[in-house]
Amino acid sequence: MQLFFRVKQQPEPVVPNLGRITLSLLEGDPSTPFTLKQINDLPENIKQRVYRNLIPPLLLTRFDIDPITWCGANKEQRVFLTADSSSEKVFISARTSPSEEDEFFVLELADNMLNGIDLNLLLLNDPASARFNTDKDEQGNPTMFGTVRRNLTEETRAKEAGLAPGQVRNSLSASKLVLDQIDTFLATIGQRAYFLEPLTYASAWVFEKRGFAYVRGHKLMATIHQEFQPGGTLHKALDGSSPFRQQPQWDNVRGRAWAIHDGILDVLETNWDKLRMVKQVGRHAGASTFPSAIY
Repeated sequence: MQLFFRVKQQPEPVVPNLGRITLSLLEGDPSTPFTLKQINDLPENIKQRVYRNLIPPLLLTRFDIDPITWCGANKEQRVFLTADSSSEKVFISARTSPSEEDEFFVLELADNMLNGIDLNLLLLNDPASARFNTDKDEQGNPTMFGTVRRNLTEETRAKEAGLAPGQVRNSLSASKLVLDQIDTFLATIGQRAYFLEPLTYASAWVFEKRGFAYVRGHKLMATIHQEFQPGGTLHKALDGSSPFRQQPQWDNVRGRAWAIHDGILDVLETNWDKLRMVKQVGRHAGASTFPSAIY
């Protein structure tokens, strides 16, 4: 699965302080939404009980991790939660070993200024697959998934291995499982929708398949599809000038994603920016900007 990450230049205003979750609040209207900040202000053990619902148990047991204790077979911690008091974010990661390079699940959710929830980051990596260092440049500096700087050698290797931009390993093929779990969690806390900003064209396509609609960017996605058709401006720009601009890339999602990652949208005098998507809990929007697509 692709990763979905928003690189923030300026901090967003946060959700208003709605006070702590109290027994009387819990006994009140069950449709009243709670914020992550309210949950984060709860005692640590209660927070873990609540946020346990964000990780599918089936995903954890696949790697011999107890979905209740979050420990592996050797009793070492394998799932890590960051949900600081007064914070508007929750960050959860799971790994198969003590090394961060063996993370197979990373999730960050955050309150937004509309009293809703943003999905800031989702990684689903197969820890048994080969790793490509697209997340660091040749000097070891973070690339921020290729948005700040690039490692062209590793990106070329990743592309040839069938990965999409931003990926460091093969997918776990568990996006539906995880997103369904997020739907359930959000329904539990009374939230009806969540939002994200897709990092790549491939990310946007995956989220279309998983039921998201566009708040911003549907027109751009439609234009991209049109201009990648034979005779279109983007199709003509697949001129072989780089490993990421080869002619056969026009008719598949990953190929288009690599060309866009390489800056091909410059020929349209635009760039990959400001797309925003929304998912209503329990509903599929039916968006499809690349009909009958080959991934």
